[in-house]
Amino acid sequence: MAKYYIQSGRVSYIVSACDVEGAALWAMHRIMDQRICDYEDELLANDIDPFDLPVSDEHLIDVPQAVPYEAMLNGLAQFDETIMVSQRGFGHGDAGELETEDIFHQWRQLMLAVDRLHDRLS
Repeated sequence: MAKYYIQSGRVSYIVSACDVEGAALWAMHRIMDQRICDYEDELLANDIDPFDLPVSDEHLIDVPQAVPYEAMLNGLAQFDETIMVSQRGFGHGDAGELETEDIFHQWRQLMLAVDRLHDRLS
């Protein structure tokens, strides 16, 4: 696996991955996972059951069940419109540029697949 330097908005990671998209996807997942954990910790601290929160069905189209909508938006807000990926270091001119929306869509599809797999195994 190669080492990649990921930069976008407030996001700055060094990750190992098989390819550029995999590196960007891994950085997306790390941010989303962190925001989801923070969100769930806040709910627990305030003694709120996340399943009792009012969310309209229109917000939940293609949103993985395990991912709180508010936390997902908070995670996405950490990124710029593009994600810069380089194998040489941060701020290098050779960095590839990926659309954050495309990587987010791939992440969401991956989480939906994991949800479905979990449901089948439960």
